[in-house]
Formats: sequence, C-alpha cells, structure tokens
Amino acid sequence: MDPNEFEELAGRVDGVARAVMHLAAALEMQGVIDGPHLSRMWRASVQPQAQGALLASRCVLQEMADRLDEARAVRQSRAR
Repeated sequence: MDPNEFEELAGRVDGVARAVMHLAAALEMQGVIDGPHLSRMWRASVQPQAQGALLASRCVLQEMADRLDEARAVRQSRAR
C-alpha cells in the first residue's frame, strides 16, 4: 500500500469513527441509548489477545469508548 492509499484509508476510518461518535453522543443525550453500556460493549467486543487487524480494531474501539466517556463527563460537569 503506497502512502497515498494509506492516508485515504486512515481518513475514511477516522471519518466513520467520528460519525459514530457524534451519533452515539446525540442518542445518549436524547436518552435513546445507554452510553456507559455502549462504552462497555465496545471495550469488551474484541478479545484482549487480539493480533494484527483485530488489535488495531481493539485499540480504536477502546479509544472511542474513552472519548464517549470523556464527552459524557464534560456534559455532566457543565450541567452542574
């Protein structure tokens, strides 16, 4: 894979992750989904011994769960 193809793929993955994060936060704020439960599901969805592409997937899901939890904490601190 040449550098341009890699950048294209990385950008697409990042865009999808951002869209999912915005959607999850909006649904959580509306009370449609349980955000903490979603974060737990993301963290548990890939086995700890994952390798290769699954390891990268695990890292992305962990980061997304962390960001969703952080956004919730910010919203809750602003509401006080």
